[in-house]
Amino acid sequence: MTQTGDISVPAPKLAVEPAPADVPDSTRAVPPAPTDSPESIETIELVIEPRKGWIGVDWQELFRNRELLYFLVWRDIKVRYKQAVLGVGWAVLQPVVQMLVFTFIFGVAAKLNRSLPPGLPYSVFVLSGLLPWTLFATSLATGGLSLVNQQHLLTKIYFPRLFIPTAVVGGALVDLAVAALIFGLLLAVTGIVPTWGLLFLLPLLVLTLLVSLGMAYLLAALTVTYRDFRFLIPFMTQLWMWLSFVAFPPAVVEGSRWRWVLALNPMYPIIAGYRKAMLGNVPGLTDASIGWHWNYLLVSAVLSTAIFFVGLFYFRRTERRFSDIA
Repeated sequence: MTQTGDISVPAPKLAVEPAPADVPDSTRAVPPAPTDSPESIETIELVIEPRKGWIGVDWQELFRNRELLYFLVWRDIKVRYKQAVLGVGWAVLQPVVQMLVFTFIFGVAAKLNRSLPPGLPYSVFVLSGLLPWTLFATSLATGGLSLVNQQHLLTKIYFPRLFIPTAVVGGALVDLAVAALIFGLLLAVTGIVPTWGLLFLLPLLVLTLLVSLGMAYLLAALTVTYRDFRFLIPFMTQLWMWLSFVAFPPAVVEGSRWRWVLALNPMYPIIAGYRKAMLGNVPGLTDASIGWHWNYLLVSAVLSTAIFFVGLFYFRRTERRFSDIA
């Protein structure tokens, strides 16, 4: 109580909150309120610089983004067969229909089946060449137009551009695996039993992928700059098929002195190698009837590797212009 004259005024009472038991008696430090100042925000910068070297491919970047390549392949497969009644069955129907057409025209009508041994049906001969050829033809036709068809991706986001044509070849490889099951069934029906030559298919597949990827890279980069290749690619694909002797036996030119020119076509020895590996044990089948030569395959290996690196080199050299002219 305080007294001021005769009037007593009660002193005000101050309410003191007890400190928590786990807080010391000293003054507690209050953390500052969070601020949104630019200094408090951690930023991450992605610097895109041109690679040095003859080709300049960042292999580590490609390996780090390998999951993106998987999803691009899966997307191409889903888009290709989306809302299709047969779905992935089209991967089987296309080579089977071509096999039937070529068998009737060349095997029956032109009677070219006489150049094959009696134990080898003409349909099996044709389908054995259509399997690798379909992989290569898809790489030419679809891979060559892949960058033009994906303009919305090129101009909006950065990712390894090599993945676009590579995804097309990956999807064609899946189609090859599906069609190979039908070919195995056809071999079982006709009674042809493959031998140890099947082990030779893996190196042949590597060569097929090399020349397919090389042509896909080269044509994709050329099509972005020169749109005339959109009309040239279908014509090139058809002409290349006839020069590879997919639909008829090469025995008609094996006796010519100019047969060595066929070695300059990398797909001719590769297709002959597939037939040698899968049909080599058929009685009466000769190397001349399928166009098989070891020296031709060596030339094809050199050319396939050269095409791969040339396509990769040209793709990387022109890649910086894709977003501007796509």
